Amino acid sequence: MISHKRHKKHRRLGSFLCFLCVLWLIPSVGLAAQSTKKTVWDGAYTQEQADRGEKAYTANCGGCHQADLGGKGEIPALKGDNFMERWHDYSVKPLFDMIRTEMPPLRFRTPETKPLPDNVYVDIISYIFKTNAFPAGKIELTSEDLDKVQILGRNGVQPPPQFSLVLTVGCMTSRRVSWTISSATEPVRATMPDISTKEEASAAKTKLLGLREFRLADFGYLGRGFSADELEGHRILVKGYIIRQREFDRISVTSVTDVAPDCE
Repeated sequence: MISHKRHKKHRRLGSFLCFLCVLWLIPSVGLAAQSTKKTVWDGAYTQEQADRGEKAYTANCGGCHQADLGGKGEIPALKGDNFMERWHDYSVKPLFDMIRTEMPPLRFRTPETKPLPDNVYVDIISYIFKTNAFPAGKIELTSEDLDKVQILGRNGVQPPPQFSLVLTVGCMTSRRVSWTISSATEPVRATMPDISTKEEASAAKTKLLGLREFRLADFGYLGRGFSADELEGHRILVKGYIIRQREFDRISVTSVTDVAPDCE
């Protein structure tokens, strides 16, 4: 397995840095999202847990995201359509990881700033879920269960939003003036843009291919060592930002992993 990734941090990600304080960073579900069985509509937290989370949110988050979770200015709301557009189809784990590592943002941190215990972050998420009208259940949400619960809207799984980071598996194909990934699977939301995990690469080897085709763009980001010609006809795993256009959909690649030398 050969993974081609960018050696420097993707400059396009720089445009996202302003969102470090607004719960708007790229979160990693990849192919794993397909196997999530429980959703936020199945009672993923308890009322008591959400009550604890409300107190923790008020003390640690409300100053920026507002008491009603409505956000303000560049600081996004943690409820409603904006929240769902950002996080739908992910498991809870990326949301937890982002809050734990990026909140508060670097510019607001001091030497005295200490992370909260993991269970407190989970309680805060429970309160966010309550505010978004996801029903309470009888079993508390724990840090061990985060990958087992999927965030979905009332309409179920939806296509990844425009410009979101996605993952797809298919065949590296030359189209004269461009390269595409053909026989591609439906794109799913992804994290860790510059690498594919062992689990993602392993799943890609046996993934049933699909009927989609995406034009691949911005190979220059992968560095001079990347050669599309060497991968022609191979099964590949692609991560990148999806750009939907009237004529075709394309993916601005952030990593390309050689999964197999043929594309069966």
